[in-house]
Amino acid sequence: MGSWLPLAAALLLRVPAAEALAEPELCYVLDGVLFLYGIVLTVLYCRLKFVTRRALQRTPMKPEEGIYTGLSTEHQETYEMLQHKS
Repeated sequence: MGSWLPLAAALLLRVPAAEALAEPELCYVLDGVLFLYGIVLTVLYCRLKFVTRRALQRTPMKPEEGIYTGLSTEHQETYEMLQHKS
């Protein structure tokens, strides 16, 4: 099943179109595509950040619904004593 892969690679190397890959114009085209791809991803990322920030500002949190809700240190000491084994 995987034996056709080296055969296909050998045939593609013999095709004159493979020589076109050595031309610098192709590199310029690929650079342009990657540049546009980077711009699109940056715009989408910034849009996502602004949309989520705007959504968080529209829904104010009540003081009792903070990040640390449910966490308490009533019965927890900062340093616990280790038990010595005799």
